[in-house]
Amino acid sequence: MASDDAAERARLLAEIRSLEQRIYTAQLEQAHLEEELDYLVETIPVLTSAAQSMSEEVTSDVGVLAKHIEGRSIDARDLLQLLRDVSEKYFTYKNLSTATKNLTQFTDEYYTKFQFFHELRRISLGCVMAVDGNLISQETTRTKVEKAYLANTDYWLAYAASAVMLWWADEPEAADRAMRRALLISERKSALFFLFCNLKFGRRDTAMRWYAYYLGCIRANDVGEEFQYLLEARLAGALGGDHGLEIRVAAKVSDMLDEIAVYDINFDAKVADDARRFMATKAHTTDFDFFYLPEYCKEGFPSMKQLLSDAEKNEIVARDYQKLYQEDADDDGVKERLEDSIYNLIESMDPEEEKLYRRIRYNELIVAAKGDIHTADQAFEERYPEKGPVGFADLLRKWAFTEDDVNILPQTRRFAIEKLAPSIQNGTRKFAEDYRAKEQERYPITVDGWSMSCNENELPLAKKSFLEFYRKHSLTNYLKDKFVLIWLGMIAIGIVGLVVAGVWVRQPALIVISMLLVLVGAFCLWRQLDSVRMNLLRRKKKDLEIITRTLEEMGRWRKEYRAADKGTEALQQALGLFAN
Repeated sequence: MASDDAAERARLLAEIRSLEQRIYTAQLEQAHLEEELDYLVETIPVLTSAAQSMSEEVTSDVGVLAKHIEGRSIDARDLLQLLRDVSEKYFTYKNLSTATKNLTQFTDEYYTKFQFFHELRRISLGCVMAVDGNLISQETTRTKVEKAYLANTDYWLAYAASAVMLWWADEPEAADRAMRRALLISERKSALFFLFCNLKFGRRDTAMRWYAYYLGCIRANDVGEEFQYLLEARLAGALGGDHGLEIRVAAKVSDMLDEIAVYDINFDAKVADDARRFMATKAHTTDFDFFYLPEYCKEGFPSMKQLLSDAEKNEIVARDYQKLYQEDADDDGVKERLEDSIYNLIESMDPEEEKLYRRIRYNELIVAAKGDIHTADQAFEERYPEKGPVGFADLLRKWAFTEDDVNILPQTRRFAIEKLAPSIQNGTRKFAEDYRAKEQERYPITVDGWSMSCNENELPLAKKSFLEFYRKHSLTNYLKDKFVLIWLGMIAIGIVGLVVAGVWVRQPALIVISMLLVLVGAFCLWRQLDSVRMNLLRRKKKDLEIITRTLEEMGRWRKEYRAADKGTEALQQALGLFAN
């Protein structure tokens, strides 16, 4: 027991010594921290002073730097602008340089590859235009054609012109070989060339056979502009009255119409829409003289006038169709167009030649625009637009709905209307339905502040409404007169004066003046009210007359409109002449 107590005492003494050692160590650390804290407290003012000094120096340096940067930013902006300008000039110069190089290259290629084309065209045109008058030398022409033929073995016109020269020299076998080669290269152009040549030489029977051959070469979606001139020649009788050719042409036209119905199932609807637009854009305004409606029916007047104008178009267009149906063919115009067709055919470019020609023209525009591609593109699209194949459907719509165009003869337009008459009739009916839907049973009329929607048969109702409006606003009408207001003001001032004199001031002079103001004001007010009443009665009478005249004019307008609308029957009958 004694030994345990001794051990415990020894352990406690050891712990006490350990704690005393840690306390001493802590006291030493605390003393060290106190010394550091005192040092820091002493150095804070020094650091504050240094920081303030540094702040002033940095602020000054930053200010100088900001001014320096601000000055340099202007130089930098100018530098960026200069860089952009140099970049734009570089690309412009590059475009101009490339276009110049391409222009030289394409021009050399054009005159290397197609150098004989122009001369050959001149020779061919001279042969066709002058051979029947013996105005050119046969041997010289043949020599030139043979030279061009040897240099252009892939050009249809070389073979076609050679065939004509060989036929002219009475060498039928060689002429036949050249003719077949020309047809193999460009069947439609060659057939047209031989057709025109035979017409020019007066060989009508042969020309008709070439006409029949040409019909077999064309398709509905690509007939070419020249189809118009050939059609005009047939319609005007320039090819004679060959019954077999008439049957071939009629059959070909019917086949092409069937083709259109297959690849353009909405063709009839398009024609009807064209007819509706044709009627809607017809330049016509009614001559009916309106007087009251423009002033007192301002809201409905423009629609009413347009309705009458649209309805009158039916009779006008009907007369135009009747005149067209009876108009004779223009033989001189057909001859001129055939001459033009020969010229256009010979002068027409082949696809490869046209492609290179367009490249030359495009680079010329770039050079002219000093390298500005955007300007060159706009000019090129405007001057040299892409032309796709000319379809029979497009020609029919163009012929049928183009007026006053010297390039479309009456017989051509009549032909197109005959083929499209049912669809045109549908379009004109739709046009009539459109404007009829805009007619209103009643239109708003406004007279002297009164307004009412009515028609020409509701005059008693309109007058009753106006009189009711007049009664409700009679007091307002009186108060609109400035003299009535003046005399009312005088009476009010007199009454106020009497009240003041009776309650506060009690001056006899004020009472007398106030009484005079009331009496004079009452007398003048009575006279003015009577005058205003008489004026209002006269104005009411005039307003009732205006309402009457306006509704009467509306009745005349509706009568004229209904009469003009009956012109749709005449229009349908006129179109029926072409459909029969």
